[in-house]
This record gives sequence, structure tokens and C-alpha cells, in this order.
Amino acid sequence: MIVVSDVAVGTKLVIAGGLSAEVIENMGDGEWLRVRILSGPDSGAEELCHATDVLNVDCCGLGSCRETSTR
Repeated sequence: MIVVSDVAVGTKLVIAGGLSAEVIENMGDGEWLRVRILSGPDSGAEELCHATDVLNVDCCGLGSCRETSTR
């Protein structure tokens, strides 16, 4: 599981299903993020994303730039 407590608003992520998403709110509990889906059929939708669904931080917008370490 990725530790999401320090993930900033605006950060791009790759989440379950290989979808790209942008963080629009960090709940601050270390588990939940509100994200906007940037790819796939639900592009533009906002949803809650649990830390277990975060695959990596997409630092360069390509979907697989850098994996985030777990703690």
C-alpha cells in the first residue's frame, strides 16, 4: 500500500486499472484521496480513491514514471 498522507493536491497518480488520476483533495487520514479521473471511459469523473488503489506517482504524465515506496 502506498502511504498517501503526504500526497499533494495536483499530484498525478496511476490507480487501479491503470487509470491516470489527479489528486483534488487529500483527506489527511493517510488512506483516502479525492481524485479526478484523467483517462478511460470515466474521464472527468471525481471519486474517492483508497491508498490500496494507488499504484504509483505519475511524475511525468506517462503513467509509469516512478513507483512510490511504501513505509
